[in-house]
Amino acid sequence: MGFNKRFLKKEGILLNLDNIMNYLDSDAVYLTDDFSVEIYRMFNSGKTKEEILNRINEIKDNDIKIKK
Repeated sequence: MGFNKRFLKKEGILLNLDNIMNYLDSDAVYLTDDFSVEIYRMFNSGKTKEEILNRINEIKDNDIKIKK
């Protein structure tokens, strides 16, 4: 049996949106940025896939508005 560890960062999370719940589920998680911390806390507190994806979209929308 193996030990799963994952380094979570914003880019990795955004690339795995279709499989977000499995992507976040790991034996050990290393969080590399504030985005990852927030999303992982939501996952760890039992939020649904829909709630997590909605928050990711809110953050992405705010990032786009700030860059304009």
